[in-house]
Amino acid sequence: MKLLTELTDYLMDFQKVRAFQEFCGVKENTSTYGRITNEDENLVNNCCEETHQCFDNGAADLHYKSTKTCFETKKTTETPKLTPKQYEKTYVITNWFLYYLFKFGSTLGHEIFYITFVPCIFWNFDPFIGRKMVVVWVVTMYIGQALKDILQWPRPTWPPVFKLETRVAAEYGLPSTHAVAGTTFPFSMLMAMYNRYDFPLEIGVILACSWCLLVACSRLYVGMHSIMDVLAGISLAATYLWLGWPFMDMVEEYTMTSTFAPWIIIISHFLLGVFYPGTEHYSTSRGDTVIILAAGAGIHCASWFLYQYGIYFGPTGELPYTFACPTFASLGRSALRTILGLVILFMVRMVVKTVSLFLICHAVGVSKNDRQARQRKDVEITYKFVTYAFVGFFALALIPIFFDYINLTH
Repeated sequence: MKLLTELTDYLMDFQKVRAFQEFCGVKENTSTYGRITNEDENLVNNCCEETHQCFDNGAADLHYKSTKTCFETKKTTETPKLTPKQYEKTYVITNWFLYYLFKFGSTLGHEIFYITFVPCIFWNFDPFIGRKMVVVWVVTMYIGQALKDILQWPRPTWPPVFKLETRVAAEYGLPSTHAVAGTTFPFSMLMAMYNRYDFPLEIGVILACSWCLLVACSRLYVGMHSIMDVLAGISLAATYLWLGWPFMDMVEEYTMTSTFAPWIIIISHFLLGVFYPGTEHYSTSRGDTVIILAAGAGIHCASWFLYQYGIYFGPTGELPYTFACPTFASLGRSALRTILGLVILFMVRMVVKTVSLFLICHAVGVSKNDRQARQRKDVEITYKFVTYAFVGFFALALIPIFFDYINLTH
């Protein structure tokens, strides 16, 4: 037990995250431009009343030692809470290649990536691969997000960790759902392609591991997770892939052939959002989880719809399929499908979100322009579920039918 406790403390040590950031070229800003003046904070006796942060000679010298001294003086463990602009003053970037590499890796777990990458798999590659991937993604992300709000383990704080990203700072840390998505996407694709496509397995494993490692390291680099958070996310995804994959064919057969599958899918996914674990303060975790549940429900309903009406857009021929060398014509058609499909998809998202938010806010008697009202549980869950269920269904059913109509299928 003592060894386990020591290991946990080691992996949760925020100084390890700081050391990784410095190794990758994120350095402390020691110049006069890295200071916060009295105009930036409400100072009393060279200390900020709200954050209990200490200052030297009336200026906030953003050094870990001075802040630590202030904590000891104030006898508090509260960490400084700065605005995103103030966080930017605490560090300087000395390796821009790694900065852009890890910022890109961090976007592989954001909504904009989900809404572009997942449809592209269906439009340009293989719907069979996409369906497997979505099932694993929805289940593991829901478990990961729920565990965050149940365990309520803190994220790394400044100091000592530099905050290069603050969007989800209000969420808890363990497990890292970026690490979950960074594991489930590449490895579920790899496992679904195995025996279905003729490809060098070694290269597939290397690419999947590289994807996973990039996302994991990016979360340490931007200061949003500890080593423990990242390892927990990878372990959660790996465990589900190991235990749940043998049942994937059975789940897919039921969701595509059962008469009642759409109703069961929609109701179950919506109720999972309704009974999502609550927290003392609002965070984006519930809304993000509802988006994933709704997108998954829409995609499954779209797959059911296409199967029931005998519409198939996947590859044909004998298994295993072989990868043909792409031509300029095929690449051009893929690019056109992607651009046209995403434009339609974002327009659908905008229209459905506007209409659903207006109707739901009108029904409960609140203004759709009131940000606090949009964060209410009944409003947020309903309008986000309706919006992204429509987006999922439209992306995987109606847009491919439109592509077929204009002779743009792959």
